[in-house]
Amino acid sequence: MMMPPPGFFRPQKSFARVIFTTLASIIFGLSLTINIYMLFFSGIGSNFGLSSGHGITQTTVVEGDSHEKIGVIPVTGMILDGTAERFKQMLALAEKDANVKAIVINVDTPGGAVTPSDEINARINKFRKDNPKRPVVVTMGGMATSGGYYVSCAADYIFAQPTTLTGNIGVILPRYNVSKLAKAYGVEESTITAPPDGFKNAGSPFAPINQKDTQYLQGLIDNAYAKFKGVVTAGRQGKLNGGSSAIDAIADGEVYPADKALALGLVDQIGYETDAYDKAAQLAGLNNKMVVKFNKQQSLLDLLGGIDGKSNLSAKPDGNGGVTINGINVNIDAAFLDELSRPRLMYLWRGQ
Repeated sequence: MMMPPPGFFRPQKSFARVIFTTLASIIFGLSLTINIYMLFFSGIGSNFGLSSGHGITQTTVVEGDSHEKIGVIPVTGMILDGTAERFKQMLALAEKDANVKAIVINVDTPGGAVTPSDEINARINKFRKDNPKRPVVVTMGGMATSGGYYVSCAADYIFAQPTTLTGNIGVILPRYNVSKLAKAYGVEESTITAPPDGFKNAGSPFAPINQKDTQYLQGLIDNAYAKFKGVVTAGRQGKLNGGSSAIDAIADGEVYPADKALALGLVDQIGYETDAYDKAAQLAGLNNKMVVKFNKQQSLLDLLGGIDGKSNLSAKPDGNGGVTINGINVNIDAAFLDELSRPRLMYLWRGQ
């Protein structure tokens, strides 16, 4: 009697496996949407390639005296861990060059994660403290919202283009809850924590939303929000229209067009990138400026998570309790799903 080939008989999927796969599909769908969003704003359209991503290039955009350089450094795309690292590397290189007399930061971003935004802001402030005779000017592109503005307000002088959108001073914590769907299939949250009545499991997508956890998470957001307002107040000291209390009215999450941002004192002038070069030269006392753009080439691996190490993955469930990530099939478990669904504080505008 001929035996059937291996794999001919397949055990029927258990009910629990079906439920788990359904919930996994939902969470991965949400995660995929967010990560596509991040990948798009990380600049994949202009940086798709196979370069090593390790070298920093310098391109001369305005010829002049090589002893009177203005270094232009980009902060573009979603602000993630890799964004901060690239920025710090480029600024360090410019800082070591004694011929770089001023810095222009080209900001074109909807914002991003709280920590890398704060790291960039802190690095700019350190540069200004250590180099008081080397001014820092920001030139905003189409968008310098939330984390993009957080970064910008560390500069000595801010330009917005006539079509720039900026502001959006606030914090967002994306949170998704599938507890009602789980309950419909007879699945309930039974996670055990120590202490049992603490906040270890706060924000779980499988547990019903409760006021205690919401208040706790709101406290985390409020702390980051207070930090944001403090950074703007310090960076725009004496420039915000309305005095010391102006920040409370301005920092309501609203996105402002350039003319309104100027009227509120969030920016110093409306103009283009070339105007920012001229202003930087004026502040530095340069007579024959040479403008050099710094850039760190990103590889395809970088854009898919090689730099950030934890973001920009292209993932989809395979229907068999696994998931395909960047073409590689892996099994999924509760810990992996929990990591994907973990709340993250963001200085980010999601309205565009």
